Amino acid sequence: MQRRAFGKSGFRGSEIGLGTWQLGGEWGKDFSQAEVDQMFDACRQTGINLIDTAECYGDHTSERLIGGAIQRDRGQWIVATKFGHKFHGH
Repeated sequence: MQRRAFGKSGFRGSEIGLGTWQLGGEWGKDFSQAEVDQMFDACRQTGINLIDTAECYGDHTSERLIGGAIQRDRGQWIVATKFGHKFHGH
């Protein structure tokens, strides 16, 4: 997996990231921690270390599941999150 520098931060993120809106559960499926762990294990195997999330993805559900999936190697991941939104349903 190709990596790119994030400005002068010293972080090097994968050119392909994992978008996590689906983990919020608003789109018809509630993911278990075990399922999310498997997704992140696949990312580890392929070199993906960039995660895109937001607080409004399931009212922090996505962020909670991500936290559980990366807790053992948190320093290896770049988590790009957005804030200031609130999911109010469809």
